[in-house]
Amino acid sequence: MTEMKLAGKVALVTGGARGLGRGYALRLAKLGADIAIIDRTLKGFEVYHFEKKKMTGPSVVEECAAWRVRAMGLEVDLTQRTATEKAIARVFEKMGRLDIAVCNAGGGTVVFADEVKAKDPRAKRKGEAGPVDITTTGTAADCPQEMLTRVLDINLMTCMYTCMAVAPYMKRQKSGKIVTVASTAGLVPNPGYHPYGTAKSAIIFYTRALAQELAPYNINVNCMAPGIIRTGRLGDRSWMADRIPLGREGTIEDCANVVEFLVTDLSDYVTGETIAIDGGFRDRR
Repeated sequence: MTEMKLAGKVALVTGGARGLGRGYALRLAKLGADIAIIDRTLKGFEVYHFEKKKMTGPSVVEECAAWRVRAMGLEVDLTQRTATEKAIARVFEKMGRLDIAVCNAGGGTVVFADEVKAKDPRAKRKGEAGPVDITTTGTAADCPQEMLTRVLDINLMTCMYTCMAVAPYMKRQKSGKIVTVASTAGLVPNPGYHPYGTAKSAIIFYTRALAQELAPYNINVNCMAPGIIRTGRLGDRSWMADRIPLGREGTIEDCANVVEFLVTDLSDYVTGETIAIDGGFRDRR
């Protein structure tokens, strides 16, 4: 039986309506936390065949509620600072407190799968039954403005706006756990995956700065940096297994395990750190 380590706590997960975010929300619900999900669409899983097959309910909010915790969902564009602040205020008003924030919204995405125009060849991946996201292809010296703006907005700005919005509530409580989500792309330069790597690198720096500022309020701020993880966004990359020292692509559960560590008392003396979840891949390149 799962130990209810987070009973009485309220956890926010941005980008929690599918993929890794869904995994984090379900793990925290299993640990007893009440869950608030904020995403651009709460039905984002429907367009991804891999994600849709995993669903055990009509939405992640209802999947979480099945664990007998309170659960709510909001559809919000977190690239807008005022909208983010209003959404966090609604979460606090309904839930009464805010103990955990997992800033998961983002991705190396220029066009999400549900925005893809019919028959766009860029949204096809071998082995996938439906469309996947169209990912960034910019370089450090040559990046289209539309790509640059969108990728920085959905990664760096959503993270910063969420952290800035939750901080006042946690400071008043004099407690909290904030988990930001970067990527190994922010640790090791990868030609052709800019500006995603730049945004994720900035999140790592921002995490360290925020951790220093919030430490006196008993708030821990840490970052996780996933590598090759199987979700619907990028499709099946099991063919990369022989390039990964641990011999396989990562799973959503691998990442959820790290989230559990970072939001429970196991990490009470850890702050400002970044944990890579990549099976050793970045050091093998």
